Formats: sequence, structure tokens, C-alpha cells
Amino acid sequence: MSRSFAFLSSSKLRRAGVVAAACAVALATSVAVTGCGGGTQSKKFVPTKILSFGDDTSYLNSTGQSYTVNSVSINSSGAALKSDGTTVTDTPSEMVYYCQNYPIWVQSVAAYYGFDGEQCPISGASRKAFFLANDPGTVATDASGAINATNAATAATNAGVAKVIQTINANLGNMDKNTMVLVLAGQPDVLKAYADYLAGADASTLKSNLTALGASLVDNALVAVGNTGARIVLLRIPKLRLSPLGLAGTSTTSGNGGDTDQGVLDALAYAFNEGMTNEAERKFDGRQLGLVRADDLTQTLVTYGSSTYSLTNVTTPACTTALASLTAPLCNSSYVSGNTSGMASSTGGSAFLWADYTHFAPAGHTRLYNLVMTRIAAQPF
Repeated sequence: MSRSFAFLSSSKLRRAGVVAAACAVALATSVAVTGCGGGTQSKKFVPTKILSFGDDTSYLNSTGQSYTVNSVSINSSGAALKSDGTTVTDTPSEMVYYCQNYPIWVQSVAAYYGFDGEQCPISGASRKAFFLANDPGTVATDASGAINATNAATAATNAGVAKVIQTINANLGNMDKNTMVLVLAGQPDVLKAYADYLAGADASTLKSNLTALGASLVDNALVAVGNTGARIVLLRIPKLRLSPLGLAGTSTTSGNGGDTDQGVLDALAYAFNEGMTNEAERKFDGRQLGLVRADDLTQTLVTYGSSTYSLTNVTTPACTTALASLTAPLCNSSYVSGNTSGMASSTGGSAFLWADYTHFAPAGHTRLYNLVMTRIAAQPF
């Protein structure tokens, strides 16, 4: 017997959006989602296509695998199965993946409008979503969850803001007034800065650089997007201090500048977010750009996860402790005891906030999607 966890299907495309939007209303009561001049839509904006840009949090490879827990066919014991449906395997390349299950946030936004992308086809959907996030090639940590300077530098080179700006500008010709553009970028740059700080770099200089980098995303890419008439949904990066990586950092004063590691990681992410947000507020109003505060969402989910959002674990990774992969897919939905490529718990996909040390698990992506839809519904596009 095999089973997987279905989320997106042709019969559920519209229904999923309705349910998520209803959930998002409740979520918005406890999360600040102010967006450059928020309000209500006198005439609801309905895109004819969606383009998404960013880094690992929004990335799908050519077969729909992503930087989170990825759904595979499993038996009643939680063991992954080969394509014959009966033979057990712990080798990821032998497993049967279902990219429609455990969707990342950009897939869910697209599915709300009845769209899919070439990486993960959905029966009955229109091929009107273009998932264009850059692949970092690796997470910023090592398999044990510690920040790794080499990995962090590689990720920032491949999927940092500079690369995202290039990708956005290369796709301006595919945008018009009926396009919705989703942007979530900057996490690889912040994690590289954190690695640099741990290696001795000055925290104040790093913060200044990140503030300027956040502004550059707006000035060097989003202004051009705005000139096409497209509507933009811009996300602040999550609150990384509350990730398993952040929680592992010392909360006592360190020798580098008299700051705590947790405090510096928090300040670095905040510096990037504020640089981006402030510039967006200078260059746009709410008719064309909506801001989603994924950092506030992270705080809310950590604070109220178990009592309000059915998250039983907001501090440790859903993937097994020694990650089998540092790229997409991070791990799979098998949970049999002793697995090396799956989850540490059968509830890893539904009740954990984090997949690894810096990336949302599927439940985190669902809550992020809910928040995005709340912003879109309220924005006067």
C-alpha cells in the first residue's frame, strides 16, 4: 500500500485558494502585513500570469523538487517505495516524487489562480506560472546545521540579490499590466554576512552593506518591473534568529564587537529588510506593490504555533538530523526509523515549522501562502 499527502490537484485548484484565503483572514489578526499604502480593491485584480523570483525558498528544479520536505510514495510504515509500489528504498533517486504535494508558497499562489508551471504540471491547470527563482546550489550550512562559509558564499553567488536582479531584468519582456510578480530574495546574502561576522567581520559594516543591498533590489529591478505595469508582491525574509540555525547561536556576548550571535543574525536580516522596505515605500504606492512581512509571520508562528496553528515543533528540523542533501530536495516524506533521507517524525510535513536549519517545512510554506493571499486580497491593485 502506498500513500502520499495531496495538496494540489485539478479539482482542488480553486477550492484550495478559497480555504487558504479564509485561513489567512484569521492569521492576519495577529500578524502585521502592512503594505505600501494598503487598502481595499475597488475592482479585484486577477492576473493572467504569474512570475516568481528569488532564491532557495522559492526555487523548484526541473522536476519540481524544492528546498523543503518533498513528498514521495511511502507504505503504511512510513518507508519510501520504488516505482513498483512495493519495494522499499532509502535511495532518493529510486523514489517516486509527487511535486503537487507539499507545495512551496509560490506553487500555492499560482494554483489559487488556476495556474501551474513547467516544473510541476497539474492536470487541468493553465501553464501561466513561471517559477524563475535562482538555485543557490547548496544551503548555507553543513549537514550538522552549522553555518559553513564556503557554502554560504556559493549560495550568495548563485542566488543572492545581485543574481536575482539579473534574472528579473532578463524577464521584463514577459511582464505587462496583467502580470503578478512575486519576489522573495536576500536570505543567501544575509547568511553569507552572518558567516563573515562569525569569521571576524565588523557587524556594523555588514549591516550597512545589507541595507544598501535591500534598496538595490528595488532600485535596480523592481522599479523596472513597475514600469511594465505589473503588480508586485514583495516579501521580507523570515526572522532567521528563530530558525534552528539562529537558535543554535550563542545568546551570550561574544568577543566580536560585544554582540551575541543571535542578536547579530537578527540585526543583519532586519537591516536587509528595512533597506528594501524603505526604498519600496519611497518608489511605490499600494496600487502597484504590496509588502508581506514574513519576519513577523515567523515570530507569530514560533510564539503561537502549538496553540493556534497546529505546529508542534517550531525549533528543530523536520528532516533527519544529519541531512542527506544540501540541495533540493532537502529530504523526503518517508519517516521509517533509521531512514537517512527522510523526516525525523511522521508529522514533519504537517506540524514542523522548519525543514532544515534555515528553510520552512511544508507547514511553514502553507502559512506563508496564507499570509500572501491576505495581502493580495487587501491590496488596492
